[in-house]
Amino acid sequence: MPDLREGGLVVNRKLRVRQAQTIVPFGVGSILETQGEAFVAADVTQWPQASCSPVESPRLARRLGVGRFLAPPTAKNDFFDNDRSAGVPYVRFPAWLFCGACRRMVRWGVFQEEPDKAPRCQACPRGPVLAPMRFVRICSRGHMDDVDWYWWAHSGPSTSEEPCRRGKGQLSFLVDEASTGLEALSVRCRGCGANRNLLNLLHSRSTPCSGRHPWQRHTRENTCQERAWVVPRNAGNLYYPVTFSALDIPAVEDPTPPVALEVMDRIHAQNHLWQAVLTSDGSTRDTLIDTLCQVSDVNREDALALMAHETGQTDSAPNDPKESPSPAVELSWDEWHALNGRTRINEKHLVTRPLSWMAETRRTDTQEHLSSRFTVTVVDRLREVRTLLGFSRVSPSSQSMVSAAGGPRPSWLPAVEVFGEGIFLSFDEERLSAWENDPGVRARVQDLSQDLDRAFQQDRLRGMTGERLLPRMPMLHTFAHLLIRQLAFESGYGIASLRERIYARPGDRGHQAGVLVYTSAGDTEGTLGGLAAQGSLIPLTETVLRLLETGSWCSTDPLCSEHGARGFGNLNRAACHACVLLPETSCETGNTLLDRVLLVGGAGVRGFFQPVVESALDRAARVALREE
Repeated sequence: MPDLREGGLVVNRKLRVRQAQTIVPFGVGSILETQGEAFVAADVTQWPQASCSPVESPRLARRLGVGRFLAPPTAKNDFFDNDRSAGVPYVRFPAWLFCGACRRMVRWGVFQEEPDKAPRCQACPRGPVLAPMRFVRICSRGHMDDVDWYWWAHSGPSTSEEPCRRGKGQLSFLVDEASTGLEALSVRCRGCGANRNLLNLLHSRSTPCSGRHPWQRHTRENTCQERAWVVPRNAGNLYYPVTFSALDIPAVEDPTPPVALEVMDRIHAQNHLWQAVLTSDGSTRDTLIDTLCQVSDVNREDALALMAHETGQTDSAPNDPKESPSPAVELSWDEWHALNGRTRINEKHLVTRPLSWMAETRRTDTQEHLSSRFTVTVVDRLREVRTLLGFSRVSPSSQSMVSAAGGPRPSWLPAVEVFGEGIFLSFDEERLSAWENDPGVRARVQDLSQDLDRAFQQDRLRGMTGERLLPRMPMLHTFAHLLIRQLAFESGYGIASLRERIYARPGDRGHQAGVLVYTSAGDTEGTLGGLAAQGSLIPLTETVLRLLETGSWCSTDPLCSEHGARGFGNLNRAACHACVLLPETSCETGNTLLDRVLLVGGAGVRGFFQPVVESALDRAARVALREE
């Protein structure tokens, strides 16, 4: 239930957002559009911490250098929930609105908000609902604000020698039916007659950045020297979330709390004072700590120990997640060692069943090929914690990331926990290494690696590939995509409900070589078991054969398989929407680093599963000829 807040004023609106969506795609800094209105999520300093529930994930907290995670407050249901209960704060943005009838523009202030009512035009008799303007301005340091429409209207040729003063002019958003595109749209000042269309709006960087976020006060001092980009409010480069997730792995020991739980509770009870301590420094921090110790009846040593733990200044955590090697790489190795062990795990949040191909008494040649390439572990139950570290705009750069906690030293981050099931496949390292040494394979992946080095998404993707791109990464990634597409027909889950985790990073003592396909839901009971049932060897064999058959051809071939580099930044090869691509909620890398040729062969490259495909085709031919 989002709130609209500024300067302590709270206007409640009954707007429903799923708890998981407050992390992605409607997390801090993103725009939520619903019922013809637009809002932006405020940072977590505005969240009602008393209503948030803790989410335990010591391993993830240690890697990111934060003290704890809190989940957004949830509503019971539509009938019995309190409409005025505290919710995650969202602020109306853009603040500039226009009337679709009279075309008047209004800068809507928070003090004009009314509970449970959308903004309406005061000039029209029927009072139609106002619509948000289509364009906003952003900068590479993560700031976002309304376009200065008064300046834009008066930046073109004016019909008056003395244009009206700012604040006195009244603007209108007009449409010229005789023109097309942005040239048909214009902003006109009714005070002096100044008018300018939007033809060059998106190409203009002449306006400075305001240096603020929509949830901050307009009186905030501007310290940003960047020039602003004007983009549509639903532009792809407006929001790049930085998220991390971790599976609950019991093999990793939980760190002991820095202080007694009773002391921690007393300190956290003084939430506003404690947040001031965490975000201050120098003599101000010392004074606040002394005050906190007196109010909470704790000693200074305990307060300093908890502060070091929650700001990530301990020896077990990096000081700054943005400067650490890569939390995603470090997190994946813990999971890889736990899932790749051929021992049964029966813990509260992780239940696995390694399967053996030797259980099959009569195996076909195809099953022999498959058993020599991977082993199967059914994950009957898993728990995943997803958190939002921050976001960036214009380009996905970790150097310009804006923290979701509103400061450089977050004491906590928003997170959600989900429960589910999955299938884990561990590939044979000896066969993979032999295949990777094939000259044709190395040459094909070398071109892809060079494109990755030039890609604007390089920082984010390196967390998935490790320090260098191994040929197994695009091959296993393509296999996971085809497996998800095939399981959507057989497991009872839609494609968007299935997710992947690719383990293909290089290491000093051996490389990763595995794929986890799983589904998860916010309910504590998890999911229904349909995916785990498909992990049995007989149905999985049929599933793999069907996905390899699907991957062997595409309805857009030969264009798809022979076109070469494609996709954002040329980060795909033989992959398109007709054969491989998935909804982006299912893919770790945003539908990049995909190539069917590495999987099934072609273009002079031998695919890793090419012998399996050839064996299946040979057996099908013998069956057709009644030789078998």
